[in-house]
Amino acid sequence: MRRVFYAKPDQSYQEHLEAVYNAWKETVSYKRHLIERMVRKYGFSVERFLQSSLLTVALHDIGKMTESFQLMMDTAREKKKFDYNKNYRHELASFVFIVKAGHVLYKTTSLTEVPVEALAVIGHHKALNTDLTSFKRERIMDTPSFFVEGLSQAIEMAKEFFKREGWAFPILPEGLEKINPFNCLAGLFHGGTMTKLLARDDREKVRIVYILLKGILHYADWHGSGKTAVCYHVEKSPDSTVGDLIKRCEGKGIVFNGLRPFQESAGKCKGHLIAVAPTGSGKTEASLLWALNNAQEMGGAKIIYLLPTMVTANSIWQRLCDFFGEENVGLTHSTANLFLEKKEIEEDEADSWENRRDLLFDRTFIRPVTVATVDQLLICGFNMEHWVLKEINAANAVIILDEIHAYDGWTLGLIVSAIRHFASLGSRFLLMSATMPAYLTRLLEKELKDVRVIKELTLLEEKRSCYYLEDRLIDEAEDEIKKAVEDGRKVLVVVNTVEHCQKLARKYADLKPICYHARFILRDRKQIEEKIESARFVIATQVVEVSLDIDFDWLFTECAPPDAIVQRAGRVNRYRDSSRDSRVFIFCASERAGKIYNDPINDPQLLSRSFDAFPKEPTWMSEQDIAEIVESVYKDYRIDETESYSDAIGQYEESQRNRISVLDNRLGEDNPLTGQEKTRQEKYEAISVIPERFWERVLELKPKERQWYEVKVPVWYFLKHKKLRNGLLFCDVEYDSYLGAILKESSYSDNII
Repeated sequence: MRRVFYAKPDQSYQEHLEAVYNAWKETVSYKRHLIERMVRKYGFSVERFLQSSLLTVALHDIGKMTESFQLMMDTAREKKKFDYNKNYRHELASFVFIVKAGHVLYKTTSLTEVPVEALAVIGHHKALNTDLTSFKRERIMDTPSFFVEGLSQAIEMAKEFFKREGWAFPILPEGLEKINPFNCLAGLFHGGTMTKLLARDDREKVRIVYILLKGILHYADWHGSGKTAVCYHVEKSPDSTVGDLIKRCEGKGIVFNGLRPFQESAGKCKGHLIAVAPTGSGKTEASLLWALNNAQEMGGAKIIYLLPTMVTANSIWQRLCDFFGEENVGLTHSTANLFLEKKEIEEDEADSWENRRDLLFDRTFIRPVTVATVDQLLICGFNMEHWVLKEINAANAVIILDEIHAYDGWTLGLIVSAIRHFASLGSRFLLMSATMPAYLTRLLEKELKDVRVIKELTLLEEKRSCYYLEDRLIDEAEDEIKKAVEDGRKVLVVVNTVEHCQKLARKYADLKPICYHARFILRDRKQIEEKIESARFVIATQVVEVSLDIDFDWLFTECAPPDAIVQRAGRVNRYRDSSRDSRVFIFCASERAGKIYNDPINDPQLLSRSFDAFPKEPTWMSEQDIAEIVESVYKDYRIDETESYSDAIGQYEESQRNRISVLDNRLGEDNPLTGQEKTRQEKYEAISVIPERFWERVLELKPKERQWYEVKVPVWYFLKHKKLRNGLLFCDVEYDSYLGAILKESSYSDNII
């Protein structure tokens, strides 16, 4: 009688491999268009690539046929504790088998000089780096003992999978189980072997083939482990989106008179698009029409919607959930890794996949639609986090970059590098903004070949508000603000720092304003955003500028760059009611605000020049008037000639050269908080943590649910007050559900939005 070997406590090896094989077939079907593009680019056949891909699937878990792994499975099935120090990592135990099998395949046709199949398998659970730190335990262990019967069963299954596809399985030499896997792996990385192999090949090709192999293996293994079908893209037509738009308008009491010409043009555009349209013109809906149309033409691509900040991502996520269903829309935006210590049992225990699946799907662009901060795409170039899965999904996606004007030279340089890379792989981009200076449009047109530029022109002469320039600080307008609120107007106050926002919220506490900024935990921020639409009085920071469908009567705002003022003013008289008393009061910026707003153009005079650009007397301004102010402020600026932009353009090449194209970045290797491998260079750089007061509650939650207790704090504050508990990042920070996180020290560095 054949012995039953286990891959999971609740899945036999045979059951698991069958499930993974079936998920592999689904995945390669969905990825077919991407695979075909890549094999044409690099000169080998689809069949030859799929043979290597199937090899990774067929042999990725053969290392589970060791005595130590099967003992671990038996112990787990008996609900007993196991000493994980005695286990030999199964992916390392698989390494020798797939290296040899790959060599046999390479005798017919070589994909790359590098054994990419073996690297895909060795890195499909743990980080892979030159120091091999993920396998430091195995470094001093003896060669693992295999069950001969288990190896025979595993190879029989591998042969069967190849037979089903009409291919011959590579003939493996005898005695592979006696070779020390760690020594074999170390021999590849130490002594310059990998460097020599890469020197004989195309580095980009090696990286892309590795990404395809490992990404498909992840898809197959994760879905096979979870016994779930692959849900790759949304089955929704552009026409159905129009119906959703009609319902949304009806819910808000707005008369729907059909799509605007701007929206129709965007929806019909095939390929890359630059779209410029004022707030309240239906940019989001236009972007979805474009995305669905292009995704269909690409054979069922993913939709990735990228925004500048975590807060704006939250808001758009909710809107897209309304369109596509919450189960189809992922949300990811934390550049910090809150889960620094990944326990080994996460890959081997039965309930680990159930607990981690949703979080992993969200963070790797696996959902049919993903909403994220732009950072989540940019860190792929640094080989950070789950970069392989993000890359393989983004390479077969339509990618919307909203508020493209909102980045400094460094981040924009990284964005341009990412656009070049993913566009060359077949991704399609929509770059949009309410205000796009001419210099930025020219730069983006240069980078995206055959890009189309669409502007909303029908609203240029329309006016929303009368602008008042106030040569004083907003703190001196207490009487006017109070009177406006007491007179029953819907009032929005916007200042440039969290500290100032919290100060004013205390000052006007008797009027019960909503305090809104980026330093709330996600749970509270979501509740605040649900209340803002009907609120009579809101005091906020820059987070209110984008993606919120809110409407106020009067705006009192500190001065900011003109494009930011335009965004803030877009929250007033949103639907351009000509009979409405709509006003925008612009006050002098505080000294502290000036230290924030010398970006994106690194100009100490930016705020004063912006203030002077607005009319000195009360003036009803049209969209055209505001566009001309934006151009006047930025007319002599060339962001592509700045040092930070130039440095960023070359950073990915340096990062990937340091990691020989395919190795993973470790937190601390080049610290993303302080080194060059980071997506932002703001002086007020922030990191996601969990306030210490929530630690007991958070430890009881599943990983995906923990994100609702994250809050951003300045890096300088985190480094001084960090707490590590159970492998999670906590921070000693006072937290109030009304005011948000309150820092113990005051510094200009705390000015995160």
